[in-house]
Amino acid sequence: MGSAPSRSLISGSERAKGYEWTGKISYYHYVSYAKDLDELIAHINKNKISKVFLYTTPLYEKLPWIFYYLGFFHTYVVFCTETRRGKFWWSLEKNGEALILQMSRNVEDVRDKNEGEKRIKKTGYWRPDLNTEDESSISFRQLYDYIIVDTDQLNIKYNFSDENCKKFAKIVFDKIARNKRWDYVV
Repeated sequence: MGSAPSRSLISGSERAKGYEWTGKISYYHYVSYAKDLDELIAHINKNKISKVFLYTTPLYEKLPWIFYYLGFFHTYVVFCTETRRGKFWWSLEKNGEALILQMSRNVEDVRDKNEGEKRIKKTGYWRPDLNTEDESSISFRQLYDYIIVDTDQLNIKYNFSDENCKKFAKIVFDKIARNKRWDYVV
């Protein structure tokens, strides 16, 4: 396992409390030497994304299967980069406050946790559901430019009905995936 997780904000100041959109990326890592932003920027500028996965989890822990099948679920993207140091696993998602970027050497950290906390706490039998996966041929830099510059995702406030985790995950997955598209309609 990696060392203790740590979080930093790419665009400065303290993280907002509650569900107020901050227009920031919250960077959470499970790798001790990746604490500074220079290391993150190096990953973004130099690494290719080799594989992408789209996961869903229930939004509610009480009767999760009912809400899940009614369309109340959280969606996020996990992807892998390969470097001279080996594989790195990343997750990218949108919540009510910010875009969340996580990095680890272990896929379980980014797939099963959100900022160090288990994604699903009380329903022990429920795990993140792999919806689809694909190979990728784009660089991390291309993804970054697409999210930050081309589609301006930091300035699109979260809205439960349409500008939500599902729409963001679709945008990200469809950009990274070589052959597939997620056919979810927001």
